Formats: sequence, structure tokens, C-alpha cells
Amino acid sequence: MWADTWNGRELAWRLFLRNIRGLYRQTLLGLFWAFLPPVANTAIWIFLREQGVFNIGDMQVNETLYILTGMILWQAFGDSIQMPLNVLNKNRNMLSKLRFSREALLLVGLGEIVFDLLVRALLLALAMAWFGVAPSIAALGAVATVVMMIALGSTLGILLMPLGSLYQDVGRLLAMVVPFWMILTPIIYPTPTAFPGTLLNWINPASPFLILSRDLLLMGQSDMWLPAIVWGLITIPLAAFGLIIFRISIPVLVERMNT
Repeated sequence: MWADTWNGRELAWRLFLRNIRGLYRQTLLGLFWAFLPPVANTAIWIFLREQGVFNIGDMQVNETLYILTGMILWQAFGDSIQMPLNVLNKNRNMLSKLRFSREALLLVGLGEIVFDLLVRALLLALAMAWFGVAPSIAALGAVATVVMMIALGSTLGILLMPLGSLYQDVGRLLAMVVPFWMILTPIIYPTPTAFPGTLLNWINPASPFLILSRDLLLMGQSDMWLPAIVWGLITIPLAAFGLIIFRISIPVLVERMNT
């Protein structure tokens, strides 16, 4: 499994370049489409707050920057959940007709997620400079937590992929669950510090990684190290198990595509 993943890196790179070029070749706004989702969502929540629809309370950093950072991180997590099923659906013809390292498709999907995240990171850097927030050396730790967050989201997507490839209900259910899941994650409001909010920080797998990453980027310190480490220890074996499921299920799914 690991050997095939390594051997598929060149194919993954060529497919990644093809997809990126195809994605932005026929668009007028180009890379702006990578900026649009977090910017639009941030603008909506800021507008609702200004209208008094909700109050997020006192915060240690600028509210707009706080929400924008959370939206950018959440976008990466949400994309990673849907990535395995998306790459399977986009490459059905290639899977059914050609023999190649199937793990290369996961590498392509991960590459696209990282590419979009890096583009949005430029927007975040400009926003931090605009609001006068200088990242500390602790911000480098956010890189590891973001990687773990993407790994967790991709693993959850891989586990859902076999069922999702057979029934469209899974994809539609994900489209409904992900926005609700976002509300349960402290993106537009401060991190809960009292029960039962603190319990939700632990049982919501997205919260520890997202909160820790944002805290390190904007404030240079965080209280979410322990839950992030616990979920990190869960993510590593879960990711290995997910790759095994991917390895076992792909031949069966390809056979069903050919029938």
C-alpha cells in the first residue's frame, strides 16, 4: 500500500497540474474563486452581527479576523471530508479503464486542498497585516495542527466513500451535515470555557485542531493542546485504517463500475 502510494506520486503530480490548470483556465476571476467562500461566509456573519441578530461577546482579537481565520480553516476541513468521494466520482472512467496506483487519486485530492489553503493563506496574511496582528514563532505549530485536521477530515471521507459511491444519499447528507457541523464548531463565536461547551470541544473532532491552529496564528498561545494531542493520537491509526478500507474497497467499486 505504501509502495503504491510512493510509486503514484508522479502520476498524482501530473493529474494535479492538469486539474489546477483546467479549474482556472476558463474563469474570468481565476484564483479569486479560492478566496470567495471564506470571504463571503465571513461577510455574512459580520453583517448578521452588525444587525444584532447575534452577539459573539468580547474577544481578544479583531472579530473579522477571528471569523475569517476560522472560515479558512473550516473550508480546508470541509473540503477534506468531501475529497475522497469527489475524486472517485471525477475519475470513474479512468478507474474502470486503466491500471494505476489508486492511491495517486488521494494524493491529487490532498494536493488540491493544500493548494487552495495556501492561496487562502495569502488572504489571511494580508488580513493580519491590515489589522496589525503579527504572528509569533508559535504560529509555526499551526502547520502541524492543520495537517492533522486535513488528515482527519480525509480519513472520515475515505470511510464514507464506499457507501457514498453506491448511494447518492451520502453525498446529499454530507451537504446537509457539514454546515450544521460548522455551527457546532467555535468559528463565529469564542471558544466555550464552561460546561457543556467544553465537552463539545472534546467530542467534536474538528474543534481541537481548528481552535488550536487559530489560537497559535492569532494569539501565539492556546489551551487546546491536550484535546488536540488526543485527537491527533486517534487520527494516526484511524488514517491507516482508512487507507486499508480504501485499498480493499476500490477493486470492488471498480468492478461495479464495469457492470
